Amino acid sequence: MFLGQYDRTVDDKGRLAIPGELRNGLGHGAVMTRSFDNCLCIYPAAKWEALAQAANDLQDLRPEARLRARALFSGAVPCDFDSHGRVIVPAYLREYAGISGDVTVVGVGSRVEVWNRTTWNQISQGFQGLETEQVPKNALSASGA
Repeated sequence: MFLGQYDRTVDDKGRLAIPGELRNGLGHGAVMTRSFDNCLCIYPAAKWEALAQAANDLQDLRPEARLRARALFSGAVPCDFDSHGRVIVPAYLREYAGISGDVTVVGVGSRVEVWNRTTWNQISQGFQGLETEQVPKNALSASGA
């Protein structure tokens, strides 16, 4: 499971150092692609394979799924980490996500997201107050009763 957030910088050559805690979980065969939230996602190989299979199956049945499949697959690149734990983020993906210079790398359960730092800061401000939202009394019990 991927957890935490890390401030990083994309250098002039498009290289991004992925934190070791996240990189170790991604392992060999990780894939980076567009997210539908204007960030980039990095998936470990097994998660990517499951997502790719689901996208392939849906695009055969639903016309709107073809657009999503095109965005997902055409933006996908393998993550080949160098000896410093860096991955090259292609220019078209940096442009898509508005990434240059300062970024925030975020662990989100089954994937890693890469955000423009300013955008991430704006989004994370929306987390304020989540802890005070009313949760139904039975929502946290195992039986729901």
